[in-house]
Amino acid sequence: MSNKPNFFQNALGMFQDPVTPLRDKLLIAGGVLYILSPIDLIPDFILLLGYTDDLAVAVGTFSLFRRTYNNYVKRTRIVDEQEYKPNLHKR
Repeated sequence: MSNKPNFFQNALGMFQDPVTPLRDKLLIAGGVLYILSPIDLIPDFILLLGYTDDLAVAVGTFSLFRRTYNNYVKRTRIVDEQEYKPNLHKR
């Protein structure tokens, strides 16, 4: 078994991390809820325009999630490396 945390563990950790901006957490959660919600700003039965609001929210939410997730992984990797560095030099 690998020692690396998987995607879902990191995603959960990102949402539980107090350093992750609350604004990002709320926008990501709101975007996911909007996509899953049957209520839309533009009803889906309107040709071509019906799905544009869902697509725009999905793209924006994914982009924000990816940026926030990558920042979290980089930040935790740096912390992990700093915690383990002193132990590497001890014999």
